[in-house]
Amino acid sequence: MQGKLVVVTGPSGAGKDSVIGKARELGLDFGMITTTTTRSMRPGEAEGQPYYFVSREEFEQRVEQGDMVEWAEVYGNLYGSTKTEVDRVRRKYPVTIIRVDPQGARTFKEMIPDVITVFIQPPSFAFLEKRLVNRASDSPEVIAHRLEVAKAEMQHLEFWDYRITNNEGQLDAAAQELIDIIQPA
Repeated sequence: MQGKLVVVTGPSGAGKDSVIGKARELGLDFGMITTTTTRSMRPGEAEGQPYYFVSREEFEQRVEQGDMVEWAEVYGNLYGSTKTEVDRVRRKYPVTIIRVDPQGARTFKEMIPDVITVFIQPPSFAFLEKRLVNRASDSPEVIAHRLEVAKAEMQHLEFWDYRITNNEGQLDAAAQELIDIIQPA
């Protein structure tokens, strides 16, 4: 039996990982898909935390072999979810969460119609820009591009089943909204 599948998405810097992590702290029991990527590891990351890191060649081979449920090129790097990983986690947990960019989330929705999509959005573009700058992991050019992409993503909010605003200082509230969506009272 496969558990409920929830896709959490939103623009880079909106706090998807923070909301999901806080939901776990608040008691939500779920398995999480580990995305495979070709991007370089950032300080504090490790294999499987938060991604499986592979070469572009290996990733492209997996695509050719049909092992990817979805994949996309985002900011010059490939990201995707393998069928093996999705099946493994869905068999093990009553709820499975996948954190992907909006492009990948749309693909999941097309391939698995009963998936629940949740869009995490920042309270404002000014907040999003501040957060991306303070993260100190991208160049000004990459930050500008991420903000352009975020503007485009935020113009199509009607596509998502649910939207959660991750307001500054209100992480618990955003996480509780996610819990309430997944496990309605």
